Amino acid sequence: MPASIATEYLKFVAQQHTALTLAAVRAPLTEGQLHPPIEMGGGTARELLAVAMREAAGLYRPSLRKEVVWVDGSDELAVALEPSDVSIDDGVLALTLAVRCDQTGDARVRITFVCGSPDQPAGLFAATHRVPEGPTLVVDRWGDALVAFAWQCVLGLFSGLAAAAGKDARGQVLVPVEVMVTSKGLTILPMARHRFTGQSAKL
Repeated sequence: MPASIATEYLKFVAQQHTALTLAAVRAPLTEGQLHPPIEMGGGTARELLAVAMREAAGLYRPSLRKEVVWVDGSDELAVALEPSDVSIDDGVLALTLAVRCDQTGDARVRITFVCGSPDQPAGLFAATHRVPEGPTLVVDRWGDALVAFAWQCVLGLFSGLAAAAGKDARGQVLVPVEVMVTSKGLTILPMARHRFTGQSAKL
């Protein structure tokens, strides 16, 4: 987890859920208690996923960089730090990443996650294809890494917004316990984490 919560996450929670945030501050949650859900539309999800992508790439401070270059041996792949498209449907969240390499030029890779929905809750579990959609040359070589990167970005978004919702009675940031996706948007349910032996980290 980064040393601080992204400003974009804090602003979103403050602007869209001021009453919920103030309620959480007045009455800190204890272990296992739930914060009111945080909801966002697809457009907002795309904007905030760009924040999560920068963090997943290790860029926690403002930067003008628009892409990172992955290197493995003699192979290289440039990955844009903003999703070219984010689409949502009932129980489905799909990210399209812009990539490029010498062999393909500019290309698109689509990673689809099947998540929980109001009718079929699944906590934070999601399923996806082992090989994403995209140019064969790219997905055969970089498919695993692209799927892992996309999932890290998605989890970063969920975790960042839950953390921005507040802290529990022990001073630890809230964590996401469930995510639901519909055609209208995403719903994230923050929770006060359970205490484990030796757990003391605070944000």
